[in-house]
Amino acid sequence: MFDRGINNTEFLDALKAWLPKSGIVGDRDLFIAMRKRTVNVYFQGCSLFEISYSGGLQLKTHFKYLVRPQLRSANPYVSWKDGRPDIGACMGDFFIDRFDIKSLKKASSWYAEAEKEGVHKIMKSNDNVIDVEIALSQDSQEEEATEERRGKGRRTADRIDFAALQEKDGMPCVVFFEAKRFDNGELRSKTHNPAVIEQVDRYQKFIERHLKDFETSYRQVCKNLVELNVDRGNPLVRRVAQTFEQLTIDPAVRLVVFDFDEDQRVGGVWEEHWQVLHDHFGNRLLLKGSPSEFKSGISKYNLQKAAA
Repeated sequence: MFDRGINNTEFLDALKAWLPKSGIVGDRDLFIAMRKRTVNVYFQGCSLFEISYSGGLQLKTHFKYLVRPQLRSANPYVSWKDGRPDIGACMGDFFIDRFDIKSLKKASSWYAEAEKEGVHKIMKSNDNVIDVEIALSQDSQEEEATEERRGKGRRTADRIDFAALQEKDGMPCVVFFEAKRFDNGELRSKTHNPAVIEQVDRYQKFIERHLKDFETSYRQVCKNLVELNVDRGNPLVRRVAQTFEQLTIDPAVRLVVFDFDEDQRVGGVWEEHWQVLHDHFGNRLLLKGSPSEFKSGISKYNLQKAAA
């Protein structure tokens, strides 16, 4: 199954009261992702917070994002006492000890992967993105896109990079995107189809099996985003939230490729691999040298061109 959107009114009321004071609302660098029982706050692909509710808001942050980007003191050393590091004596020097969005963003930037940074730039340029790090599994709630669950050797769910709300034939439509940097090895293979083809086809089959779940979930997500004033002012999101009109889902996942120069794009080495991708994805293959330049293929439903 696939389940998104928060129905707990107490949770929503608590978020409404806290978010405006948190510094999160209005910060274009942050993206709010609605799950079923949690809300995730992302920066450059890093989940800064996982917010849940149990009689009140509960926030969790991975410990690595709490290491100060700059020390308060000039001394980076920790003394030992009775065979143990005396962390308590210098805790405030090394770790963020109060809610500070600016420091948390700076600390997490050390862990931002280049591909996720590219997705972040796409999201900043397109205010119709409504979801990110979309876990696909039989229990997507148990495979949330939290940093803690990406440990080496631990199985994680398939994840689509992001979803955007577009207008198709006059109706709101959710469209999904898998994003790859040009140098990602999954885009090319000399002996068989590149891995990205099987990956995206697998995503599409999952969506097709759970279309009704996706429709119900993203209606609720749009409603949540508007209620919490984190819809980024997109009129189509508000249209879905306010009228709750029929929402369609396009299961044909787009492939977004970025971070390349003109010589790489037209070079003979890439041409063969590009042709394989183009033959399979057709107009669902979106190409831009810079991720910040993606517009038409993300913001508008457009399959008339092979590139955004």
